[in-house]
Amino acid sequence: MLRLDINLLFTIINVLLMFIVVKVFLIRPVHKILDKRREEIGSKYAEADRITEEALTSKKEYEESIKNIEEEKERRFAEARNQANSEYDRMIEQARKESDRIIATAKKEAEEERQIRLKKANQEITDIVARATERIVTADQNDDMNKELYDRFLEQAK
Repeated sequence: MLRLDINLLFTIINVLLMFIVVKVFLIRPVHKILDKRREEIGSKYAEADRITEEALTSKKEYEESIKNIEEEKERRFAEARNQANSEYDRMIEQARKESDRIIATAKKEAEEERQIRLKKANQEITDIVARATERIVTADQNDDMNKELYDRFLEQAK
């Protein structure tokens, strides 16, 4: 049986006092430490999230920078290729003009040479005919002599 006496009352008071003392001196400091730990962990997670976001942003900027560099490289290659093609075309056109000029000069010189040779040939033929005519006029006219003069003329004409 349960007796209700003063000891029971003291026991209840002692238990309550112990509970308060334990709560005040043990549980509250432990809770404060745990709360601080939670805050530290939360701040570490927040810091980690911030660093992750910064890393992702940096990665995006890096990828965009690489993309821009690649585009710039392609643009410059295309520009250099176009410039080289235009320079090539210009050089080909210049060479073509020079070759046309050389060919025209060579044709003109060949035609002048041909004209000179024709004049010389005409002059020689004229000289031969003049000599032959002179011999015919000065010589006696007989058939044997005419034949001989004609043969000599042909030999000299060759």
